Amino acid sequence: MSILNVKKSVSALIVGLLISSSSFAAVSNEINESLIKKLESLKVDVDSISESPVKGLYEIVSQGAIYYISENGQYLLNGDIFDLDNSMNNLTSTKVAEIRKANTAEHFAKIKDFEKDMIVYKAENEKHVVTVFSDTSCAYCQKLHSEIPDYNKLGITIRYLAFPRGGVNSNAYRTMVSVWCADDQKAAMDEAKKRRSIKPVTCDNNVIDQYNLGVALGITGTPTLFLEDGTMMPGYLPADNLLQAIEQKK
Repeated sequence: MSILNVKKSVSALIVGLLISSSSFAAVSNEINESLIKKLESLKVDVDSISESPVKGLYEIVSQGAIYYISENGQYLLNGDIFDLDNSMNNLTSTKVAEIRKANTAEHFAKIKDFEKDMIVYKAENEKHVVTVFSDTSCAYCQKLHSEIPDYNKLGITIRYLAFPRGGVNSNAYRTMVSVWCADDQKAAMDEAKKRRSIKPVTCDNNVIDQYNLGVALGITGTPTLFLEDGTMMPGYLPADNLLQAIEQKK
């Protein structure tokens, strides 16, 4: 997937200026097979390929994200297409939102399969349960964790799943494996969130599966919070604000 981790550039705006249509059409079998073969050789998972609004440029959906590839399979673009004739409508973000809405409901149901693996900070007078995809190296994750007593006082239980942003080759991944493999997971989590070293240990764990679930849910940063109804709330919220957001969903 590293081939897709390229920075956005002015090419996205140039592509936007070339828009000739806002309709998406099917790709011929010959082109489809050729592009899929090329992408699979680069270890890119392809969910679908279709024509983009730009002639000669094809839209790739891969793990909830959208990329664009030239017909000959030589050029790959990571950026947004804007429809300048329709109030600068961001066609890429609109499509991503549609994909995520459909995928979130499907994948959120799978969170139940991970309940036994969650590290839970339960409120004594539990009124709400919030699932947090977290990274021990993330500053706002650390801030949220330091305020768990505030969430608990308001009746909000916080339960963690792992989302090491750098993937399986990151230091955060190794730290989170050690947290999940620790004899006292909560104590290890507390130390890691204080930026303190913890004993490196390994065990039979599913940290990578938790991460992959987060990717499937469209998570791009941490912390990402999920309410009980499946509502995704990216970013840190103080306890009072989170309670207000929860109650507004009722």
